[in-house]
Amino acid sequence: VEAYLAKGFQPLCDGIALEGLRLLSKSLVPCVDYARRIAGGDKSRLNDEAHKEARGKMLNAALMGGVAFQKGLGVTHSLAHALSTVCDMHHGLANGIMIPYAMAFNKEAVPQRLSDLGAAVGAPTPGADGFLRWLEALKATIGIPRTLEEAGVTRDRLDRLVDIATVDACHPNNPRPVTASDLRTIFSRALP
Repeated sequence: VEAYLAKGFQPLCDGIALEGLRLLSKSLVPCVDYARRIAGGDKSRLNDEAHKEARGKMLNAALMGGVAFQKGLGVTHSLAHALSTVCDMHHGLANGIMIPYAMAFNKEAVPQRLSDLGAAVGAPTPGADGFLRWLEALKATIGIPRTLEEAGVTRDRLDRLVDIATVDACHPNNPRPVTASDLRTIFSRALP
């Protein structure tokens, strides 16, 4: 997502980002479902062909994300890096919690690009808002907390989070310029 939105012209990375996101949209939920079943003791799922196919698609989607972000990342990763540093939060979880807040911030700068992402995932509603709703629904389905508070982050960490995110190297590639005040606002929206 962030690679596709990052500043600059890199059509190869953009195409790879869109296809990786399309693969993810078809395979992440089944992979999470299979993982839950396996964790619950249903080891027969390990040899299930649909499980193997979903995992293969996720492996490719992850690889494609790694290739695509050679173009750059954005504010979501700056927020996540701060959360990992200050709160010892897993990087993937931090990104998962913060991505809808960051994308809502970016909406005014790149509405068509967000709409493109929505089309790639088959969001039920078109446009940038459709993609944002799809992200929120995905988070709920796979069990990512909606807010930082749900993940145990308290408001007393806000100043330190903003300090760390402000100096992070990712947000200069964000499609919308990001200030310390913007970072505070985004974190605050995730800390109701």
